Amino acid sequence: MDSLRLAERRMPFNVSELKRVAAKALNKPVEDVKTLRKIAEGGFNRILEVTMNDGASILARLPYPLTVPRRLAVASEVATLDLLRANGICVPQVLAYSTGENAVCAEYMLMERTPGKPLSSVWVHLTDDERFKILHQIVTMEAKLFAMKLPASGSIYYSRDLPPKMPRIYIPGLDNGLCIGPYAHSVWWYGERKDLDIDRGPHNNPQHVLRSFADKELAWIHAHGRPRYPSDREYIESFGHKKQDPEEHASSLEGYLRLVPYLVPADPTSYTPTLRRPDLTPNNILITDNLIVTGFIDWQHAMVLPAWLTAGIPPAFENHVDEGSRGLQIPKLPDDLQSMDKTARARAEEQYRRRHIHFWYLALTRQLNEQHWRAYMGHDGAFITRNMFLQAGMIWQGNNAHLQIDLSQVVRNWSVFASSSADGSIPTCPVVIEEQEMQRRENLRISLQEGDAFRTNMSEMMGVLPDGSVSHENFRVAKERESMIREGVLTKLKDDPLEAERVLLTWPFHDFDEDE
Repeated sequence: MDSLRLAERRMPFNVSELKRVAAKALNKPVEDVKTLRKIAEGGFNRILEVTMNDGASILARLPYPLTVPRRLAVASEVATLDLLRANGICVPQVLAYSTGENAVCAEYMLMERTPGKPLSSVWVHLTDDERFKILHQIVTMEAKLFAMKLPASGSIYYSRDLPPKMPRIYIPGLDNGLCIGPYAHSVWWYGERKDLDIDRGPHNNPQHVLRSFADKELAWIHAHGRPRYPSDREYIESFGHKKQDPEEHASSLEGYLRLVPYLVPADPTSYTPTLRRPDLTPNNILITDNLIVTGFIDWQHAMVLPAWLTAGIPPAFENHVDEGSRGLQIPKLPDDLQSMDKTARARAEEQYRRRHIHFWYLALTRQLNEQHWRAYMGHDGAFITRNMFLQAGMIWQGNNAHLQIDLSQVVRNWSVFASSSADGSIPTCPVVIEEQEMQRRENLRISLQEGDAFRTNMSEMMGVLPDGSVSHENFRVAKERESMIREGVLTKLKDDPLEAERVLLTWPFHDFDEDE
């Protein structure tokens, strides 16, 4: 597995030429380049810093070979950053870029280095007032996003960077060639998807947006799908240790497509094309020591979508699993906090912190970003629709459950989605699920939650993020902890080899054959 991951990220490039284009971007001779050093390895890019003799520096971001779509990902991020800066949003300035053949022998984007440190370095230690200060700046930035006038859903480009026959819709009021083109998110281009002859946008009809993501995955399943275990190994037990049939997922996608006409909200302002930073996290927010946001970074794969589909609390700030947060209650610490033991007190303080972030993000959104608030709260079925839309467009990796569960939610709450006809009657739901199947899906939902909890607990014990990622400094310790935990479990099962084999099959952080 290590060799495969390294091969995906191996990226030879011409160091001398990178220095030259960096110096040119700063209007300096290449002889002024003092150092070139790698400062980060991200999920999709390698980031290097070029420093000049006078102390000036520039960041060079080079996408790995695994990063898709080739050329379009860089082109879209460049155009997106330029549009954001033009609308008063603090993002890095792009000084130069290349998406084609060049002397560096790699795609690249050269950016100014934004001052500040990641919010993640202090986020969990902030006081209530300090968190409020940060959230206020985040919501203010998002209000600017929702105020932008965009003509369609898709991703943002300069027209010059798109192939001549690729569709585009120009952004009105601009004379710089900025336009909406095909979706640049990796789900559209992953693996064999990049070769599919499908509609990738842009779209100015919300039903076309809802349909296109599912049509994309249906086309891939019919061309390339084959039975496999889910990539989230902790779910294998929930599926009875059986490989999942892609045609079963295709059936769910077809059911979703039959529902599409009923999923668009009645309020047309809810599907205004909106650019959003959907995975905004403390890692990609830069701040000063006095908690002023200096930059929102990493807009790769950004998409414009109808407002109600992109609305919601960023995952890093939401706390929907907590009943207190779901009820929008003003968070309070327990009255008996001082009398609690150390463990209980830490748990209560963490619960309060999560509730505080969730509550004030929504409260500030309601006050400062009415368009987002209306898109988020204006339709009773919006939350289910957003989940189902994301599941329908997700890369199929052997999980047939989540979309099935979402479909069940629509069927159970059909009156929320169905519009009354002229005679006041409710149309029949186009998807029929028998009660016994409903119960099976509900049991499956509970089982998957247990798998999620198992992975979360494992991650916490190992000191890694839920997706298994870990800093270079903590990698060895995390591997040792994972090995100790696994060996301990297998020792307890030494007299039951069949169960031990099943444990290894479902172990979240165990290597497996990706072709399987």
